[in-house]
Amino acid sequence: MKTLALEVFSREGAGKGVARKLRRAGMVPAVIYGPGGTVQLAVRLRDLQGILKEGANAILEVEVANTKRTVLLKDVQYDPIRQVAIHADLFEISMDQTIRVMVEVRHTDAEPVGFKTGGILTHGLTEIEVECLPSDIPEFFEADLSALDVGDAYHVSDLPATGVKILTPEDQLLYALVAPTVEAEPEVEEEEVAEGEEVPAEEAEEKSSESDEKSEAG
Repeated sequence: MKTLALEVFSREGAGKGVARKLRRAGMVPAVIYGPGGTVQLAVRLRDLQGILKEGANAILEVEVANTKRTVLLKDVQYDPIRQVAIHADLFEISMDQTIRVMVEVRHTDAEPVGFKTGGILTHGLTEIEVECLPSDIPEFFEADLSALDVGDAYHVSDLPATGVKILTPEDQLLYALVAPTVEAEPEVEEEEVAEGEEVPAEEAEEKSSESDEKSEAG
């Protein structure tokens, strides 16, 4: 994971009013947490968007009060409608100390062999927790599902080794290939003939015969 430079700006005050003013100016409120203290800052939206394109767990170098600090882009909040970043949390780190982070799990483009018999791929966890030095954080884990047949599963323990310590339990499910569900055909029940509907000829004759017999008996 490479280190990227991010320009930050000091800001005074907090609250919705200050945040709205910053956003109108193309800025995003941000906060740095860590040993160097908590600092309220702001970053340019376009700069943050560029950092986000690099992927999750971006390691950044910022300068605050003439002091350089190394931080991890820990969390970004988005506007639920416009899907634009509206707040960022930065966590100060040391490059020679291990940290715990969540890393995304993806799968290769190779199709599971079970697709040929109608298997359906289901997902379990989409990310796992690891512990490592900041410089060793994987961009993502990649799972090769090509050997999966119907009924097979792919667990955390099946991921290829990357040299980092995986903290998520090995038996946690990542993917499974399940058999397609077959819907049973609904049972058709015999219904009585409704008023106004035609009665089959044989049935009509039977009913007519029964009626004649009753008349003669009367």
